[in-house]
Amino acid sequence: MLLAPRYLPRLAAMVGLFTKYGLKDFARKQGLLELAPHEDAPHAGGDDAITARATAFKHRLVELGPAYVKLGQVLSTRPDLIPPAYITALESLQDDVGPVPFADIEEAVQEQLGARISKLFSSFDDKPLGTASLGQVHAAELRDGRAVVVKVQRPNIRAELADDIEFFRELARFMSSHSSAGERVDMIGVVQQLERALADELDYRIEARNAATLRRSLAEFPRLLIPRVIDAYTTERVLTMERIRGVKLADIPAVSRLEHDFRPVADEISKGYLKQITIDGFFHADPHPGNLFVILPGTSNPLTPSEMSAMNRRAELRPAATPLIKMEQEAQEQAAPHPLDADVKLAIIDFGMTARLSDEIKDSVVRLLMDLADNRGDSAAETLIGMGEALETFNRSAYTREIAALVGRNYDLSIGEVQAGIVLYEVISISYQKGLRLPAELTLLAKALFNLDAVTRALDPSYSPITAIREYTNTIASERAKRDLSPRRLFQLASEASDLAGVLPRRIEVISQRMAANELGFRIDIPQVLALLNGMQKIANRIFTGLVLTGLLIASAMLMPYRRGLGTTGFIISGALGVYMIGSILINDRRKARP
Repeated sequence: MLLAPRYLPRLAAMVGLFTKYGLKDFARKQGLLELAPHEDAPHAGGDDAITARATAFKHRLVELGPAYVKLGQVLSTRPDLIPPAYITALESLQDDVGPVPFADIEEAVQEQLGARISKLFSSFDDKPLGTASLGQVHAAELRDGRAVVVKVQRPNIRAELADDIEFFRELARFMSSHSSAGERVDMIGVVQQLERALADELDYRIEARNAATLRRSLAEFPRLLIPRVIDAYTTERVLTMERIRGVKLADIPAVSRLEHDFRPVADEISKGYLKQITIDGFFHADPHPGNLFVILPGTSNPLTPSEMSAMNRRAELRPAATPLIKMEQEAQEQAAPHPLDADVKLAIIDFGMTARLSDEIKDSVVRLLMDLADNRGDSAAETLIGMGEALETFNRSAYTREIAALVGRNYDLSIGEVQAGIVLYEVISISYQKGLRLPAELTLLAKALFNLDAVTRALDPSYSPITAIREYTNTIASERAKRDLSPRRLFQLASEASDLAGVLPRRIEVISQRMAANELGFRIDIPQVLALLNGMQKIANRIFTGLVLTGLLIASAMLMPYRRGLGTTGFIISGALGVYMIGSILINDRRKARP
């Protein structure tokens, strides 16, 4: 139960998040203010004040603990729930917690890897490179001299998260049943998205597999570097990867911009993401600037699959001992030739937040991106309607007009002004307002494209990913054609056609027999018909009651000269029936008029 004593402190803290940091109106509309005591706080002010409250909201999430930090990261993908200023603040949400004592880290590493640190590593820095609510990262060096980073999970973190997650489930159930947001937004789905994100981040083997998958997927882009996972040094609670030494996007020296061309890197990261989204259906969902590093010439860093393939002179590869090693071999086989002018590279780290698209959603996303790039607003609206779930309040024509206007406004902008992520966020916001519930995967896609806009602009201010979308259309169409004409797909189609050909004669025979026996019928389900019939029945009941009331009044009036008592009784009964009928009509109509 949401109002159980053990949940009351969390409930008060959750309501306080909305009442103290500028989201009180949202909390009132959702019925949250009645759940727990709260404090009123003045929230007047302009844009600066709103930004300050959004920043304070972000810091409060960090204070409440790791589950709330992850909730904030999930909310940063949901413009249908919180205002834009809060989305912007939560985009940069990072943990800010103290380090775990090195003795605990040492114990966890030795327990997970089955040997002493001194035996596993030639050096292991006891001071962390970074700390977070779920784990912390240490620099180390393997026995073969490779520089690595070791991420170690905090002790007892799973038990700390379990109770918070259960509270979020109860809150989501309440809001789904008792709030207006619950009618438009899948609140339980938001919590399930949070649970999946936490489950992935608590099992470092999943992150290791994500990194290996993305390294293989991006092997055809030689300027993109995904560090290799050290398979033998990775378990559920310990993750060891090659160390990246690079420059943050905000810290690129001005002289480096003059010496090197960053546009090819911006182009490759854009096309790499398009490949992940539209062809692979699996993408890194958190490409914010903190997870990307620019690698300049002359620095010591791991090699890309292209570089490793160029250096590997073995005629025959050794059989892969593990799935991750096999994926690395496939990455080197699929790698594009390393270009001679590839002096600058971009490294991607942190693979805990990823997203996977079903074939149906992936095809819809491909159509949507093409529609946005080619100024086909009406087609984009139809694609979104096909992807989403329309509520009773949904107005199809008004929605189509707004989406078409949005697409047209952005198409008329210059290439440098178009921001694909913001366009998609606006599309999601319009859909929410008009009563179209879109799948959660689309919000993760919007987050990825929004961050991608920031990354490409940091590399080259004149570059926009929408350019890559327009240029990549032919590649997308070609890959889809290859998929549809692949031997496996053709075999599947032939198998389905064979099955249909086998059962078709029997089905035709059954249909003809039923037609001959006059037993063939059709059933058509129209959801609005039931509501129409109910309305017509109520109208008929009211007309019948009115006729009976009219007849009773006329009969009573005719009886008054001869049987005054009986006529008076008839008038009293008629008046009572009339008052009841009018009251019933007014009450029912007012109840239906309420939102």
